[in-house]
Amino acid sequence: MRPGTEDHDLARALSVLHRQVALRYGAGAREAGLTLQQAELLCQLEHSTPSFGELARLLGCDKTNVTGMVDRLERRGLVRRAPDPADRRVSRVTLTDEGREAGRRLRETFAGVVAEKCATLSASDRDTLARLGSAAARALEERR
Repeated sequence: MRPGTEDHDLARALSVLHRQVALRYGAGAREAGLTLQQAELLCQLEHSTPSFGELARLLGCDKTNVTGMVDRLERRGLVRRAPDPADRRVSRVTLTDEGREAGRRLRETFAGVVAEKCATLSASDRDTLARLGSAAARALEERR
């Protein structure tokens, strides 16, 4: 199927949105002394304890990159490695209490930035944007 004009417009809009979100999120991460990738890793750990391979897939990078990020975050006391109870050869990554708090502060900072930058949107438009953003993320995830 050949993309039409609407597809190009959607791709452009998503690209601009992604860039703006990454810039804002990256700034919040830097304020916390983290890289954007480290902040994303902390957020991935909020509700799960993935293996290094699972983290690499979730973050869209190589396992060696994940190892380096985990090493640095572990030295800062934000994450720890734990053996998988089902397969002791596999290490899982979990948040420490300090890492959980750092993730909470990151989410709070980012929510504040979004609230400030989107203040001109009506509540209805913000709800629509959240719903469509979630739908777009699911659709793009299914295409992996």
